[in-house]
Amino acid sequence: MSANFSHLCLTEEQQRMSGTNLEYNLQRYFYPALAIFGILGNVLNLTVLLNRSMRSRANSFLAVLAFADIIFLFLLFPNILANYSFFTFNWYFRWFYLHSKVHLISLANWCSSVAHWCVIAVCADRLLGIQNPLYARATWRWWKLPLVTTVIVFTCGLLTCYQHFEYFCLVRSYCRETQLYSRCLPVNAEKWFGHRPNPFSTRYQSFIAMCKLAHIFLMIILPIILLLFLNLTLLWALRKRQKHLSIGKDFNADRRQNDVHMQKTEHRVTLTVTFIVTMFTLTNGPSALVHLVKNATHEELYDLTMISSTLVICGKASNFILFCLGSKHFRLRLLKLTRKKINRKIDSITGSLVHTTKLSTASSRRTSMPVQEKKRSSSCAPLVTKNRALSTVETIYQPLLNGTRKGDL
Repeated sequence: MSANFSHLCLTEEQQRMSGTNLEYNLQRYFYPALAIFGILGNVLNLTVLLNRSMRSRANSFLAVLAFADIIFLFLLFPNILANYSFFTFNWYFRWFYLHSKVHLISLANWCSSVAHWCVIAVCADRLLGIQNPLYARATWRWWKLPLVTTVIVFTCGLLTCYQHFEYFCLVRSYCRETQLYSRCLPVNAEKWFGHRPNPFSTRYQSFIAMCKLAHIFLMIILPIILLLFLNLTLLWALRKRQKHLSIGKDFNADRRQNDVHMQKTEHRVTLTVTFIVTMFTLTNGPSALVHLVKNATHEELYDLTMISSTLVICGKASNFILFCLGSKHFRLRLLKLTRKKINRKIDSITGSLVHTTKLSTASSRRTSMPVQEKKRSSSCAPLVTKNRALSTVETIYQPLLNGTRKGDL
């Protein structure tokens, strides 16, 4: 469904991509730095989490979390670029952005939902490890971890795919087809474009409404409730275990030392998980509350949505800081990998320089060899055989071909 209004031209204000001034300032000045920092931080997280010595169930889920956050932050850039004049008034960028904005939002929500359930998996795995030490030391079969990850990704994608069809966007051409403008309406809107009746059936509208409620409950509200419960249970189990270890005094020295070492390790890991879960809850909780706000104007609700989305982005960009603050082992491992890669790079550069120097030296020697041989051939010019005289080329290269002069035979 499209229309052509070639006789009308839009002003620059009407062509703005942002809904409010708050969104314009956030997208233009705050989000770019936040997204770049978050991508770089999550890449550093992956370099440590995917290291062979760091592989575990919890770290595997944290690696999936980092991947999801990286994709989420990359999907922000079309929205960010849309607020810069070079892209705002570019016809090709507007065509791409106006036709793909809804799909970009749906993909971003998919990644965000995957991150929610990965954090739940990490917290649950840590809780089971404290309550059952044998579970913490046991390893899953090779197919279990890919299966759980696939179920999380597929289920989240299934529950968010309705967002590709939740809105209908009408794109129109203005000013002799040099300007594009779009407006989107939900498929269950009472008023439609041109005061026409809603073209979508009541059954389709009810299906989209049910999918939206399921997404709000299963992907936003339920994860927050589960994380609060798991985090409190995790802290309670850790405190109970610490009391149990402090009461036991009949252990021998070796047993006591092993228990103290295990206690410190569990405390460090649990502290890191607690930091992540707490930050995740604080940054994602307001987005769940925004969906419950009804008594607000359109502009107020839009600004509340932008503030809650900003908190979500801050949470995804802060994982690297949480890892560095909460885990000394993570910091040491990151420094060790960084030094190793820097030394390898320095060795590579040094080796290439040495190789280049050797090649240049060898080429200069080959260049000087014909001149030296020419001088030697001038002294050998009178030497001829009895039947014929040597040619000029034979005279020059005879010492090289025979290895000795003819007078030496």
